[in-house]
Amino acid sequence: MNFRFFARNAAIYSLVLVYVAFPMSVALANSLLFLTLLLWLLSMKAEDWRPFFMQAWRNPVVRPALALTVLIMVAAFWSPAPWGDIAGYFKKYVKFLVLPVFISLLVQREHRSHCWWAFGLAMLFTLVSTWLNVWFDVPWSRTENQGFGVDHTVFKDHISQGIMMAFFVCLSAHWAYKSVSRWLAAFWWMVAILGSVSILFLSQGRTGYLSVVFSALIFAMVAMGGRLKALLGTVTVAAVLLVLVYAVSPQFQQRSALALNEARTSSLKSVTSVGARIEVWRFMARSSKTTTLLGEGTASYPVLAKSYFEDPEFCAVVCPHPHNQFLLFYFELGLLGLLLFFWLILSIVRQAMVYQSTHRALMLAFVVIMVISNMTHSSLWLSTESHFFILVTTLLMASARLPRTAPAKGTPQADGIASTS
Repeated sequence: MNFRFFARNAAIYSLVLVYVAFPMSVALANSLLFLTLLLWLLSMKAEDWRPFFMQAWRNPVVRPALALTVLIMVAAFWSPAPWGDIAGYFKKYVKFLVLPVFISLLVQREHRSHCWWAFGLAMLFTLVSTWLNVWFDVPWSRTENQGFGVDHTVFKDHISQGIMMAFFVCLSAHWAYKSVSRWLAAFWWMVAILGSVSILFLSQGRTGYLSVVFSALIFAMVAMGGRLKALLGTVTVAAVLLVLVYAVSPQFQQRSALALNEARTSSLKSVTSVGARIEVWRFMARSSKTTTLLGEGTASYPVLAKSYFEDPEFCAVVCPHPHNQFLLFYFELGLLGLLLFFWLILSIVRQAMVYQSTHRALMLAFVVIMVISNMTHSSLWLSTESHFFILVTTLLMASARLPRTAPAKGTPQADGIASTS
């Protein structure tokens, strides 16, 4: 009994360390995830399995995640891809399968709070490093640019850092709202502002621009209760701020103008970010003669894309994945796979309606980032971004369908989402 108790607690704190690691190192995060699963298995007794499955099944996000995993495995049988490539896809989507395990380890609010602070610490370190990189050559930064008007991505790539920082901006605003101290609230508002500026002025990621603008807008609208005056005021302020940011941000102007030019001049003869995505859409439109229910099969996209994109340079960009998770699921898993993905997203939205306004705002801001990111990137196929979306989904949904207990007098509402307590 003592050993199992130790193994379970060790699994929980190994998972906490994952939230520190994944924004900075995929290899470290994967090692810690493997350790978490191993320790969790060692902590389980024979009689623990039935309650585990019953509790997992009650969580609304688990059912679409498991259904999507089953479809990914079944769709392998009509795929033209070799089994080695299919196995690689299984590794990419395996986090859907272990989502119930992560949720079961974070039943207690205290453990979820530790994970939130772990993620916040990692993003705060990323934010400080981004700003330091403007004036100093930070040794651990992947970019070595100094000055304004250039990219200052510290870890990973500008897309993954942008979407994670956009969520951290909303999380910081949430912590500011929940702070009992004015000084602490001021600190988190300052972090939110610096995070927003880092995305808009110190990054070149258009996905980050869209994510921070629309997630912050949704957060503000919902946090203020959704009243008509509040909605109109928020939209007006957001529009003014967007115009001002565009006017003073050379990065925003350049990347927006470049996107429009790439869209106008897209072709198979030149590789551009937006142009490549347009050509992928054309390829999928031509490949799908009729709307299919089950798609071409797991891992089929790279195989079929290589026969269409003959130019090696172009294929190197678009053949691994189509830079759009909705299209990837539709192409490989058909309408059924796309509907299961929508079911997963809507389960988070539905659960958000259960919570208080600021917690609801945080969850809906996360959904906005998830939709934007997966429309511009294959985020659930890529390691860092899938870590982010699965692990944050775990934190946001771990308290779903758990018995409610009234909070003690003078403490924040015990709803299991990030707070400053």
